[in-house]
Amino acid sequence: MKKAVIINLSPRKVGTSMMLANRCWEFLLSRDYRVEILHLYPNLKDLSPLFAAINEAESIIMVGPCYINTYPADTVYLLEELEKNQDILHGQCLYAVIQGGMPYVHTHESGLKMMELFARENGLCYNGGFVVGMGAMLNGQPLSKLINGKSTEKKFDRFLENVAKQEDSPATLYHEAQLKMPGLVYCIMAKIMNRKIEKERREKQGDSKKSPYDNHGLDLYHSKKDRTIDC
Repeated sequence: MKKAVIINLSPRKVGTSMMLANRCWEFLLSRDYRVEILHLYPNLKDLSPLFAAINEAESIIMVGPCYINTYPADTVYLLEELEKNQDILHGQCLYAVIQGGMPYVHTHESGLKMMELFARENGLCYNGGFVVGMGAMLNGQPLSKLINGKSTEKKFDRFLENVAKQEDSPATLYHEAQLKMPGLVYCIMAKIMNRKIEKERREKQGDSKKSPYDNHGLDLYHSKKDRTIDC
């Protein structure tokens, strides 16, 4: 029985990244895989559970949000630590899933490129990735809730079929799933999404400007103080 590990790179244990991780988990289970999901952020002080799972897996699926054109900064920390522990990297298949607020895919593809470069430098088989636009709008809801939900679900399942077969997954899949609209409509959608997010933030936090992603702020601060990495 093949084994895969799915790593949630988001600081949130619920949300769109986790929804996608769960979809990967369910799909691979249906293909007779042994699968587990691990979270990066609770393990930042001790990455050994992630290292053990990666060492035992034949396929690694990295799933996370796009913050500023790529995955969260602590993803880079994970990759750096993996590079220091080459004994657990032995030609596994690496797949990447990234989701972000923008509906078009080119603003998120640099995250996939980072994973591809990491795989190339460390003896892994990078077999492709998938970009999901408008992830912030979903906020953990199923892919079917997207405007282009039917197309995205269909293409994402084809991506997962490639993962299950340990085959290359072409970028054309997520490009074909991309919502295609005139630029003006994108601008209007961006304003609507920003207002919606701001309204939800105010309902939860009042006038505080604290980001909803800062729930782990103190933990991350202390974990970073304990690290000895060069900036």
